[in-house]
Amino acid sequence: MKIFYYILLLLVSTTGAFAQKSTITFTSDKDCEVFIYEPIDGGYNEKVLTKKLLITDRQYVTYETEVSSYMFIYCLFPQYQRYCDVLLFPNDSVEIHLTTEDLIFQGTNHNGQQYLYNNFKKNPDWEEYKKMQDVFTEYIENKRELCTVIPTADERRGISTCIKFAEELPFKTNTTIKFANILKKEIYMYFYSDIAALLCLTPSIAYSQNNPISHKDSIAINQLIDSIYNEYPISFELMRYPSNIYVWKYFSHYYGDKGCPEEYDPEIFGPYKKYLFAPKEMQPALLGHACMVQLKYDTGEMNLNKLKKFFNDEFPNSEYTAIINEQIKEENDSLNSPVANQYFIKENITSLTQLKDVQELKGKFLYLDLWASWCMPCRGEFNYREQVDTLLNTYKDIAIIYISLDQEKQEKAWRNCIKQYKLGGFHLRASSELRENIQEQVYGTDVYEIPRYILISPTGKILHKNLSRPSNYPKLKEELDCIINEL
Repeated sequence: MKIFYYILLLLVSTTGAFAQKSTITFTSDKDCEVFIYEPIDGGYNEKVLTKKLLITDRQYVTYETEVSSYMFIYCLFPQYQRYCDVLLFPNDSVEIHLTTEDLIFQGTNHNGQQYLYNNFKKNPDWEEYKKMQDVFTEYIENKRELCTVIPTADERRGISTCIKFAEELPFKTNTTIKFANILKKEIYMYFYSDIAALLCLTPSIAYSQNNPISHKDSIAINQLIDSIYNEYPISFELMRYPSNIYVWKYFSHYYGDKGCPEEYDPEIFGPYKKYLFAPKEMQPALLGHACMVQLKYDTGEMNLNKLKKFFNDEFPNSEYTAIINEQIKEENDSLNSPVANQYFIKENITSLTQLKDVQELKGKFLYLDLWASWCMPCRGEFNYREQVDTLLNTYKDIAIIYISLDQEKQEKAWRNCIKQYKLGGFHLRASSELRENIQEQVYGTDVYEIPRYILISPTGKILHKNLSRPSNYPKLKEELDCIINEL
């Protein structure tokens, strides 16, 4: 009994040591929502919403979770159009204050949290990434040697500077060494994910431009990729990090051309069959995340019903299995349920002015929604479709037309997206001629960006080329009132 007692005491104390509560407290200058995305099957998650908090009257709202060693929590603030990752350790107490201008961190490791947000979430380094792309392009065009590509890319992206800053944080701020070590690894993975991706793409891009790289350089590129992954070898632990594209690129490079293991049906997994070569413990998080990507983007690359059976057979206790069981049921129900007042324009439309001649649209104002199934901001605006429908119904003789910029090969994704969001109104997938006309009539010399909202008169005249988004409902209503009610 005495031995049993000590074993029980050890188990209890060990459990306590590995599962301790940590908190994130949110405050805001205005009423807003906080979307929390907790890790799933031990892997970083930014696709499946797990908790939703509401901040009202500038009150404190606290999120509490249990942390065994450490985890990254993805937080999304829709009203501020911002997001951040919070690195939590056991017993941490982090505070985040949302303002119109910024996110301000206080509490445990707040200097490290602020640095992580300011440098890797607040302002994505698109300009520097473009410069890095230019470095690889110069190599492909034989304007520089391969040996200069990685050092130059490092220098342009400032990798060494960022890592040095992370190493110095514990000596200059309240940041712990544990936090700094995790931050250092995340910085490395963040930068080298891009470099590995460009290295992997370089041979195929060079070949497509009739300028194939030499056999010697091909070997060198593979050695460079190997050296990147030698720094932090692939393991289940790396699934926790926000820069998990580091893991995905690894399997793409080493297993992307190997086909599907013969014991599995390749139809199930599509391009994600490479994850079947991962250790068994990593597969639920990898394949589960891939499934969530398909559900969100309607890529049509995986057989979802067969994947559902695979998860139930192979990983019955996985967190993703429960999510997949529910979401694929909802997906099937959504796709099979009819949508009222939904019409597909069959006429060959090559210009916006032709829309006024469609029989069902004659004599109506036309509210155009330019979108695509692959455009996430476009799809985000569909969450406000009921408000838009209600607003448009307050005017006489106005119709909504969803004009998709999807290519012909994306036909299935386009139609599935319409069903998923239950989009009533008129639908048209733009031909190449119509896309050219939209560029000329709406964008001119500007970049073709979506989502875009346009108002056309019953005579075919463009009344407004860039209406406010549905998410900015008050402004959109003001614009429509000003135009329609004064005509």
